[in-house]
This record gives sequence, structure tokens and C-alpha cells, in this order.
Amino acid sequence: MTSPLQVLLLDADGVLQYLPTSWAEQVLADPAWPGLEALLKVEAPFLRGERRDGFPEAVAQLLHEHGCAVTPEEFFAPWSDITAEPRALDLVRQVRSRGVRVYLATNQQAMRAAVMRERRLYDDHLDGGYYSFELGVTKPSWDYFDHIVRDLRVARDRVLFVDDTAANVAGARAAGLRAAHKPYADGVAGLERVLRWHGLL
Repeated sequence: MTSPLQVLLLDADGVLQYLPTSWAEQVLADPAWPGLEALLKVEAPFLRGERRDGFPEAVAQLLHEHGCAVTPEEFFAPWSDITAEPRALDLVRQVRSRGVRVYLATNQQAMRAAVMRERRLYDDHLDGGYYSFELGVTKPSWDYFDHIVRDLRVARDRVLFVDDTAANVAGARAAGLRAAHKPYADGVAGLERVLRWHGLL
């Protein structure tokens, strides 16, 4: 018999919050855009907390090196206006009403995490949050998930992790957690389906 869930871990981007479509189209439409993999390589030490300052300058250098028409100001503009998806927060409210604790589990560097916290996106909706730059390790590492379950003092099979990145889901499962992949394109409807499937709604 499957143990009842006690904790729900949710990724931020692609699960609880989404970038404007216009921003993605502008960046991806630039033929000189080096791709997400190149961006993640630049961002990696910031996500792990090895560097906390200088991320805008690092992105500016990346854009300049590849001759992108997108300016750093255009690239970072949506970050000052991050919003949580209201329908996703309503689902969180329903899950918490059933006695399940809900936490953010996100790869973020200090700059963006500061914006999220300053806007108090989740303070009144979640039980807490885990940011990679503070943990010193990123998803999908086993250490990332191990830190969380030990900190929460919860059995691994009592935790459900939801992410829009398949590799992160695989990492959570390897660490002994229950995990579900919710593709970015599925939006909030996809999150609702996952939560219903796991009996949280």
C-alpha cells in the first residue's frame, strides 16, 4: 500500500510562474541567440551559489560575444515583473487545506531569488522554499533532494516533487522521492492533472 503524501515540492519556473510569451519569442527569434545550453553554462556557478554578484554582466558578455540584437536590459526586463500564476496558487491552497505541506524547490541564483522574495510571491501561499544558490547544489543532484528531505524530517516516499524538466524529475526519483513531470506547455492544467492523479485534490 502506498504511503500517504505529507509534502509537495514544486518547481518555480514552468510550474508556479511563467515568463511572458513575448519575451521568449523575442529572445529565441534572434538568429544569434546562443541557446539555452550556453546560458545555463554561464548561469551554473550562480545557481550553485559559487558566485552571487555579476550575473547581469556575465549575460551581457554572452550576448555580446554572439552578436545578439537582444540587449541585457531587454533580457532582464521580465525579471522585475515576475508573477505567480493565480490558478496555480489556488491549487496549492487546496492541497494545503488537506494537511499537506507545500514548498518551493527551485534552481535560482541570488539575483532572481531576491526579486521573487521582494515581491513576496509565495510568502502567504507556501510553507517555505529551497533555493539552489543557498543549498550550494542544484537539481537534479541527489544532494539537492537529500538536503530537503533531511531538513523537513520526512520519509522520502511521503514527498511528491513536480517539475517541468524531465532530468530533475529523474533526479528526484533516484533520490527516493515520488516525482512527476509536468511539461511547461501543459500550463496550470497540467499541474492540476498531476495533483489529481496523486490524490492531492
